[in-house]
Amino acid sequence: ENEGTPVWQSALLFVTAALVIQGQIFLFSCALNLGVRHYVLPKDIAYQREFHPDYQAVQPVAYVPMLEEKFLTSGQLLHEPEDSSGLLVREGSYFDVWLKLSLPYSVKNEALFQVQVDLLALNSSSVFSSRKTCMMKRQNYLLRHVKLAVFAPLYLLGFLQDGEETLYFPVVDKFEQGKITNVGPTEVSQLRVTILSQKDRDPPEIYQAEAHILVKLNLLQHFLYHYPITSFVALSCALTVAMNVLLLGLIVVVLSAFLLGGFSLERTEETEDGLEGGEKGEGAPAPENDAAGEVDETETSGLTNVDLGGADEEVRGQANESSGEDVRDNTGPSWEPSTSMSEDMSEDTQSTSILKTGSKKFITEEQARRRA
Repeated sequence: ENEGTPVWQSALLFVTAALVIQGQIFLFSCALNLGVRHYVLPKDIAYQREFHPDYQAVQPVAYVPMLEEKFLTSGQLLHEPEDSSGLLVREGSYFDVWLKLSLPYSVKNEALFQVQVDLLALNSSSVFSSRKTCMMKRQNYLLRHVKLAVFAPLYLLGFLQDGEETLYFPVVDKFEQGKITNVGPTEVSQLRVTILSQKDRDPPEIYQAEAHILVKLNLLQHFLYHYPITSFVALSCALTVAMNVLLLGLIVVVLSAFLLGGFSLERTEETEDGLEGGEKGEGAPAPENDAAGEVDETETSGLTNVDLGGADEEVRGQANESSGEDVRDNTGPSWEPSTSMSEDMSEDTQSTSILKTGSKKFITEEQARRRA
């Protein structure tokens, strides 16, 4: 039991650490998921802007801002933003522009007319322009009165209105924000809507007018926007798995680098040890040679001293004999070494010189005699 307790403690500690790490990774994945959603998804996909054409102009015109509410006052542009941060449609996104016009049945509205929409950039330059032809439906007189009789209660209660028709039609389709080349700044900041009537006719009468700006979504944006809970869970799990794989790969790389680095370090140390051993092996015989040289020198010097000592004794003996002869005969000539003695000395000197040259360190005769 005592042996099994540390194992269980280690296993419990390992599981706890793994759960804590996975929890942190999942929380980080959720935060990253929120950041991705904020960056990828638009703030909204549909914007409604009511506008009122100015009938004081020859052709009634209205300006519809495509900016956030903080830049508007009563639906009109208060001040332009310095950059594209306040635009409703982000750069690179596609959008459509639809118009909704409510017109009464009148003689002026029976004629055909056109609606022109201009996309204006931040510098008020026109980026794109499009026109659509509009006309109200002409109802039969008898059919109109029958309809009024049938739906009279609804008309009386105010649920239906007579004499009004609503036109709803697209004007701009799949325009990409900020992607027109050779035009300059192309971020659309407002719309200019102009009512164009036929020649020599008055412009149509309009009860109410609205511009609808519809942002197009790609596949990922569509999934994130229309399925928020499912997309959040799926994306968080995918990010968690990806981060676990990345962490595992990082651990493998670090361990591989550590192991390969240790292996190469061991090989380097072995190589250095081998080089040092080789240098020591090459330098080892030198002391032996020196020792051998000292032995040879000692032996040679010993032999030299012995030979020289013997030669000196013979020389001294002969000198004593010569001195004895001189004492006996004072009138005789001075002592000179004999030929035989000279030969013996020359032989000893040769042997001494030979012995001296055989050693590694050369000595002179005087040094040899001093040693003797």
